[in-house]
Amino acid sequence: CAIEQAYNDKKIEWKKPISCHLYPIRLQEYSSFTAINYHRWSPICDEACTLGKELEMPIYKFVKEALIRKFGEEWYEQLEAAEAMINV
Repeated sequence: CAIEQAYNDKKIEWKKPISCHLYPIRLQEYSSFTAINYHRWSPICDEACTLGKELEMPIYKFVKEALIRKFGEEWYEQLEAAEAMINV
């Protein structure tokens, strides 16, 4: 996106909003937890989903930087550990 490119080019000093950075992940805040959901937007995201399947890249890896930005490095490491346990 243009905001991200401007930030990367050092033309602006602020990153795009976390909601944009996380997309296609959407967050829903509840009183005791935050739900993390995939927002399926067909046909807009179809090509990205096809490429993700070809590369065997799950969405959480695609949005790694944004997830770390939102929840922290330790949280992301725990996510990776949980995923590894599922795929044993």
